Amino acid sequence: MNEIKPDHTQSTASYVGRHGLRAAWAVMTHRSFSWFKVFIAREHRTVVVLNPKVGTTTFRNVVQRAYREVLGHRNLSNGLYRSIKKAREFPIPPPWDYIHAFSHSEQYNFYCFVRNPYSRLKSAWLDKLALGHETAYPPSIRGKVISRIRHFARDHDLPGQEEGSAVPFATFVAYVAAPTTGKRNHHWDEQYSILLMDCILYSQVFKMETQFAEGTKQILARLGVPESWTEEVLAKPINQSPKITQEVYTAELAAQVQRAFARDFAVLGYDADSWRGM
Repeated sequence: MNEIKPDHTQSTASYVGRHGLRAAWAVMTHRSFSWFKVFIAREHRTVVVLNPKVGTTTFRNVVQRAYREVLGHRNLSNGLYRSIKKAREFPIPPPWDYIHAFSHSEQYNFYCFVRNPYSRLKSAWLDKLALGHETAYPPSIRGKVISRIRHFARDHDLPGQEEGSAVPFATFVAYVAAPTTGKRNHHWDEQYSILLMDCILYSQVFKMETQFAEGTKQILARLGVPESWTEEVLAKPINQSPKITQEVYTAELAAQVQRAFARDFAVLGYDADSWRGM
């Protein structure tokens, strides 16, 4: 896939004219930036910005195993952040590595994975909402998030407003399509914002549907992990997401998603008609 360059016309923290510490500041103060969604291997000049609902769990698990089984790291974050569970399960570098990577971006290769906006939104609904009324919602959706969705449903007289009731996909799409871009939950915000594409010039962007394995092998190979090892690990599914057989999209729902994620469709190169059959 060709390089995706920052869209300076719609940028909130324009990459243009930002170098050194100014560039690092632009990235690290971006609303979508998270210390835990950026993988940095400073020695190998490699950065991966993780994208929720786009193979993130699988990628984390493969990297974790590679660090322990191939690269020989017993403590994934080198003794840092011992009280933080995520840092014990995934390599989290010291703060100065973030500053170095984003202030010397010309020295690094930046990577990310993207996904068809239709399937990503459907996956978020299946994982976070579809069965939560029966099996309990995951921690990331309890409390304020599910309350906001039910409040939205009540305000717009949509199904899913009552406690204990299912939140249909149509209600979820209407809710997601309503907020201003960049202010949604990160599990269903636009990928352009999540991946900080107005600040970062990526060396390569991999499409999850066709390039996830190749991208993971290529990234880990930069760290010294044999591609054959990565391929073998990826051949055994790590994270099985919930699935349903019936199609959830209609032309009307697809049109709402197209409008809400217009920039993702345009920049990431996904077909606006690819909702059929989902």
